[in-house]
Amino acid sequence: MSASIRSGLKVVCFRKLLIPLQQVPSRCYKKGLSKDLRIQYKSRLTVGPEPDRHRSEFINWNYDSEVYSFGKRLGEDLNDDILKKVFLHRSYIEREKKKIQELGIAVGTSGLDVDHNEQLAKSGEQLASNYVLIYLRNAFPNYFEEGIRSIHEYLMSEDVLCNIGRHLGIPELIMCDDFPLRESTIVTTLMAFIGALEQEKGKERAHLFVRDFILPQLIGKDINEMWNVVNPMGLLTAVLHFQKRGLPEPRLLWEGASSTLMSVYHIGIYSDQKLIGKAPGETAQIAEEMAARDALKRLCQTQESRPALLLGKLSENLKLDEKKVNISAKDIIEQFSPKESTASTSSKSIFGIFKGNHSLNKV
Repeated sequence: MSASIRSGLKVVCFRKLLIPLQQVPSRCYKKGLSKDLRIQYKSRLTVGPEPDRHRSEFINWNYDSEVYSFGKRLGEDLNDDILKKVFLHRSYIEREKKKIQELGIAVGTSGLDVDHNEQLAKSGEQLASNYVLIYLRNAFPNYFEEGIRSIHEYLMSEDVLCNIGRHLGIPELIMCDDFPLRESTIVTTLMAFIGALEQEKGKERAHLFVRDFILPQLIGKDINEMWNVVNPMGLLTAVLHFQKRGLPEPRLLWEGASSTLMSVYHIGIYSDQKLIGKAPGETAQIAEEMAARDALKRLCQTQESRPALLLGKLSENLKLDEKKVNISAKDIIEQFSPKESTASTSSKSIFGIFKGNHSLNKV
């Protein structure tokens, strides 16, 4: 009896050992995942990066819906045909015509007799450029014309306009021959949209678009750095003479640690015993130059504490003088020293303006 019980216990124990233990599945962990990721990473290095593809190559692309949504996003209710013309470039039409000619089909029956956006781009660029100049001259009435031109060149530069176009979603809708898109192509399309607004809604609506999207690019920018004045003290002297005020007198306000590498000098510029500008510097010469620049900022009312630009709702009833032209720094300098301007050396070589940044030479 005892032997049979012992043999039965052995069988039961042996069967229990054959039963696999219940395994608790682990969460968020896969043993083969790291190996698969390493294989994918090495494969990607071997094949190379994914090539850029146009948005129209994706399966969920609907051009008509995208064009319609573009106008609604900007709050502009334009005709779909005008919007499609805005995004249609000459290079796309020429490419499609070549394809049709290779197939032996007559171009006249292909439906490609449509207009491209070059004419709209020209009118839009002219309108945007003129309005930016008019707005800047009225917003900074005491600033020099050379400075206004420098700000205008910054706002109408290819980098700034291309950045605006990218954030508006223009590249995804452009129909052209080149891809990736050139910056000039994006800028042309943006100008064409402004031209379409002028054609369909009038100049006021196009001006509103420029005021809402192009002019706000000045927010957070120092406009005084866009115009490089080589000799600020010479220009300040000419401006004070033009205003019939006393010549500038630099004075040392205070200094600290002058015998060390951390020296600092504070120079003030006085005219008729009135402080018109001050600034610190590592040396007395640097401090004097920076003080002259500070005095010019205050005279032109372009300092950092100036009132904000009238944009958005504040500019709804804005009235601008379209005939206003600011005074030129070159004219002021020539009036201050007529002898140098009538000398054998031309006035441009003495007080002239360099290309690009409109810099004044030393007086």
